Amino acid sequence: MDNVKTIIFGVIAILVLIGLVWYSGVGRQGDDQSASITDTDDQIIAQDVEDLVLGSPDAPVTIVEYSSHTCGHCIDFHNDTFPLLVDKYVKTGQVRFVLRLVSPLELGMSVLCANEQEKFPEFNEHLFARIEELESVDGLKEMAGTLGLDQDAFSQCLDSERYKDRVNQWFDQVGEDGVEGTPTFFINGQKLIGNQPLEVFEQIIEEALSQ
Repeated sequence: MDNVKTIIFGVIAILVLIGLVWYSGVGRQGDDQSASITDTDDQIIAQDVEDLVLGSPDAPVTIVEYSSHTCGHCIDFHNDTFPLLVDKYVKTGQVRFVLRLVSPLELGMSVLCANEQEKFPEFNEHLFARIEELESVDGLKEMAGTLGLDQDAFSQCLDSERYKDRVNQWFDQVGEDGVEGTPTFFINGQKLIGNQPLEVFEQIIEEALSQ
């Protein structure tokens, strides 16, 4: 099993290098600029066992993002544009961000395990930034320790696969929402495909805020 997982993570590294836009059932398993979110205000983290949420539940604009850690365009969005949107709109109470990860199973589960310790934003963004360096599931556990999480609790969560069904539900939602690639966004229901320039996001958000 360890050899299989090593091969899987090797494939992930290759997918990242070629910048593949990815969301398909390959990652699913059946029943068998200057801003940063690393110092995220606790008030913008909404603890939720069903979704990963940043922002006030009363925010007038909701952005739902489908993304994968193996998608090069998703990586670019999270490294460059996402922190700016968080600073400008999420921290100011204007936007609520809902993240749905259609990454390989272990990656999606790891972010949900970090969410148990209210550290999913830091863990998720670190994973996007360092995905090419990841070689095994043990690397996820080491990453948790590096970011100051309780590594034993994180490892127990990940090994138990208790969020397996939640990750698979995200894959089901892909079909229900008509998502054909990553990243895909829904801004108050308006569909936006791809890693668009910051100005595109700002225009749609500002229009939604004005309504």
